[in-house]
This record gives sequence, structure tokens and C-alpha cells, in this order.
Amino acid sequence: MRATATPTLFTLEGQPAWGRATLLDDKDGKLVLVFEHGGRRVFVKSQVKGLKAVELSAAEARTVDTRLRGKHPQGGTAKKSAKAKVARPLLVVFPSFDAQVRWFEAFFPGGFAGEKFVSEERGAPEAKGKKGYKTAAIKLAQEQLSPERLASATPEEIFAVSKKLLAFTNLVFPIEGPIPFTSMKEEDRAGFVAALGELLHGEGAHGPRFEKFADSVRLWDADGQGRKVTWPLATLLQALYAPAQHTFVKPTFFEQQALLLNLTADKHGRVTGTVYESFLDVARKTSERLVAAGHLPRDLMDVYSFIWRSHKERPAA
Repeated sequence: MRATATPTLFTLEGQPAWGRATLLDDKDGKLVLVFEHGGRRVFVKSQVKGLKAVELSAAEARTVDTRLRGKHPQGGTAKKSAKAKVARPLLVVFPSFDAQVRWFEAFFPGGFAGEKFVSEERGAPEAKGKKGYKTAAIKLAQEQLSPERLASATPEEIFAVSKKLLAFTNLVFPIEGPIPFTSMKEEDRAGFVAALGELLHGEGAHGPRFEKFADSVRLWDADGQGRKVTWPLATLLQALYAPAQHTFVKPTFFEQQALLLNLTADKHGRVTGTVYESFLDVARKTSERLVAAGHLPRDLMDVYSFIWRSHKERPAA
């Protein structure tokens, strides 16, 4: 029985954020490759530079090759269904972290302490209500979700505060935050509040407490079908209560940031403690790099703003 040949995977030196690639086609002077994060790319064979083979074990090479070919069949000539969705390659905005920092410095003069950042992203400490923005939301969360308040308030009161916090800023879109949150049945709210208290103030490993909290967020659509909790909804309350320790997550932007830092974070990852730790690692490493570059974020909420605004603005390369 003949052994299956080990496929060769490649990287492109000038585009490390595209990830590894497998060769789909080599004919008529052109190379067709599909990259993990850069999608399907066609190159003139005589002109392509920096294409290098990756050293992988045979098993890992076959796994990656199979996954990439599953998304892009050999030759890529098969007709797609009219209803088929075409996966878009992940947009890599910056060529390096240093370039991202330079953009931040130009876009937000004075950095995290500058007037523009404070007014657009943080909110003034002395302002009240929505004028205080994230600063005011953090203050409200720390007052209303403290151990003392959780012990004295009713589940309905804590549920109402949680809903208010979801709508307090534009961190969570209404359609995935305060609107579906209202669909939680009354009989589920006490369990949600108990899981929230354990998440914020419990002991032991964070991962199981985070997953228990995510499971407690039981939402329903208009047809009475259950809705899965999203990353923004699952991470907002702990990020507001403990912004120095926890991060708010918008997975697409965090995956982009992970690529920039040569880290791993999957925007399609399920809401679990393990996947959250990968997003938290992205926030922490970004914070460390910002401090090394001479910037002082107040907490991981500032770091989230740095990640979100820089990738959202999509500056020209």
C-alpha cells in the first residue's frame, strides 16, 4: 500500500498575516494558492517572491491542507450556488504593530489622555449619565454589581441594572444586547443573577464560572427559538466591573489584532473559557506593547478601544 504524500504548505514573506497556504493549481505560468486568512490568491509564477515552504509534521500538514481544500476545491472551477455565501478573507489593516501605533498617535493626538480620545471613547470622569460614556458605565457597574449590592438587591433589580449597562454605551449593538436580553424569561432571571455574582466574585478558575454565566444568558427570538449568547453580550458586564482584569470582546477585531501580534484567536470560536483566554491574551499583549511604545492605557477597556477604532477605521495601507 503506497503511503499518502505529505502536502507542502507555504507562507508569503511579505504577507505573514495571511497565514499558511496550500497550492491549488500550477499551470499556464500561474500559481493558485489559498491562505488561511488571506483567501484565494493568484500569482504570476515568474514574479512571485518570498514564497517559502513551511516545516510541519506530516499529520499537521495534511490537516491544514484538507481544511483549506475543503473551502476551495482543486482548480476552483465549480459553479457556486446562487445562494452560496462567499467567505471573505480577513482584512489585515496594518503591516505591523508599530504602524498601528503611528496611526493611533495621528488619529488621537495626545493618546489615551488626549481630548479626542476622552470625548469619543472614554468619557469625562466628572460627567454623569451617557455623557460620562465608558467611565460612567464602569462606575455604575462597580456600584450596582458589588458583592454588597448583589446581596441586598432582588434578581429583578440586578436584571434591570444589567439591561441598563448593555444599553449605556454603543459597545453592544441593541439588536444583540438590550433588545434580546429582554426576552429572558422571568423564571431564568434568578439563575442569571446568581451566575453573574459567581462570575464577578466567585473563587476558583475563571473559565468554568465564565461558561456557567454564558449558559445562564437564555434568550429567545420572536418565533420562540433559543438564541446563542454572543461574545459582546457574554463579556460586557465583567469588562465593565473589572476593566483592569477583563476585556470586552468583539471577535472579528480581536482576530485581526491577534494576527498582527502573531497570536491565535478565532473569531468563530464558541463562547468558552478557553477561547476567552485567547482573546484576553490578545488584549494583555496589546497593552504591554502599548506601554513599551510610551502609551498608558487606563485599563483593558482603553485597550479594546485602541483595537476597535484602529481596525474599524481601516486606514489606507
